[in-house]
Amino acid sequence: MTLLSVEGLCIETAAGVPLVRDLSLEVMPGEVVGIVGESGSGKTMTALSLLGLLPDGVRVSDGEATLDGHTFLSDASFRGRPNATMIFQNPTAALNPTMRIGAQLVRLLRFLERGVETGTGRRGRRSQAIDLLGSVGINDPQMVLGRYPHQLSGGMNQRVMIAMAIAARPSLLIADEPTTGLDVTVQAQILELIRATVAEHGIGVVFVSHDMGVIAQMCQRVAVMYDGEVREFAGVDDVFHRPRDGYTRELLSSASEQLLTEEVGGGARAE
Repeated sequence: MTLLSVEGLCIETAAGVPLVRDLSLEVMPGEVVGIVGESGSGKTMTALSLLGLLPDGVRVSDGEATLDGHTFLSDASFRGRPNATMIFQNPTAALNPTMRIGAQLVRLLRFLERGVETGTGRRGRRSQAIDLLGSVGINDPQMVLGRYPHQLSGGMNQRVMIAMAIAARPSLLIADEPTTGLDVTVQAQILELIRATVAEHGIGVVFVSHDMGVIAQMCQRVAVMYDGEVREFAGVDDVFHRPRDGYTRELLSSASEQLLTEEVGGGARAE
């Protein structure tokens, strides 16, 4: 059964300038589907549209999407439901800088309980927050609850964002460049955490990245975007070893050249 289906998605500015044209893709439960392309290709706009988070002056002009059998994009009432959550590119900026982590988690848990008779008070929510932080590999969750975002590392803040995403018990997780700006070791830890989250909860993931290497590690299928269009949507092995589109081949060639440059540079520094 298909978890997420997007058909003919079109996004444009208020002036009618197209940003995404006729995009279609699907995600199965427990599957990680990548969206890859260079800056300005429409990756992030596509991701934001799935949560009704497009910036002012940008709108969905056509298309339909279903998640868990519910149609949305055209249905504003669906946007606030916690069926889908997002991990943002810059977790420090996504978190409220004026609130401690604990207060933000407790507020989120209280919001998720709206209309549900749980009997959970503030102390119970704080206990839930501690459990959530522990579930994403934070060793001292009580300490983190008392910190502000600027007092934590980028990797730690990203773990907090993943904890928040898990709290909503989504069926779909959207990850928009979740390892940007993190060092290689922390990047590997965050990717492994996302993989473990998918395995444990059976959720589907839309994974947005410009990094072909990360896409190869994380995804079962990948949509290659260029200038607002999907140029190729196929299994990751086909895209990497039997690419059908010329732009895909250019991306792979560029990624190989960059990797070679980094290896040579690293070797020179090591000497």
